Amino acid sequence: MSPPSHGVASAGELAAAAAASADGALRALDRRAFLRLAGLAAGAGLLPSGCSDLPGSLVPPPELSLRHLSPRGYAVLTAATARIAGPDAAELIAAGALQPARAAEELLSQAPELASPLGQALLALEFGVWPLLGKLRPFTALDDAGRDAVLGELMTSQVALKRQLFNGVRSVALLGFYGALSENRPEGFGLGAIPADASIDQAMAE
Repeated sequence: MSPPSHGVASAGELAAAAAASADGALRALDRRAFLRLAGLAAGAGLLPSGCSDLPGSLVPPPELSLRHLSPRGYAVLTAATARIAGPDAAELIAAGALQPARAAEELLSQAPELASPLGQALLALEFGVWPLLGKLRPFTALDDAGRDAVLGELMTSQVALKRQLFNGVRSVALLGFYGALSENRPEGFGLGAIPADASIDQAMAE
């Protein structure tokens, strides 16, 4: 299925709109709260020292020098974007035809102060476990259905911090996705993956 159309908007225009959304969502994050969440994960011994446990399809390419995302943050953002951007985009991301985390890394250079709250949000998404999140393994270790369940839980939670986490990750996922499209739109791929007000269920609809 092709993603829904956004009229005559270009990928660059969509990327600019996504950047504005990401700026607001990330600035709304309470960095101290996410540090506490990360502290809980660290206290439980859940933070590995390296990235050897990450799936190969999520690891940043060796030639890429990261300045704003950590290698694990790159992997978490890639995994989340593949679920948020829908099945067609997920296939392109898995094949390496679209690299949304690379695009997000480049676009964060325009607002490097947002890298820290984003990093905390990605860390909480990766290592937050039950009862904080309904999972017992890192986000990147889950299958597609497991990742969908975690993102859906965050989006619909009555806890404001969880919804803020979802909004922050989702906004940067869109930023990276549209940024990647503006750089290299695969042939035959419809433009405009997700409306700004789409739910995660709509975003992942087959």
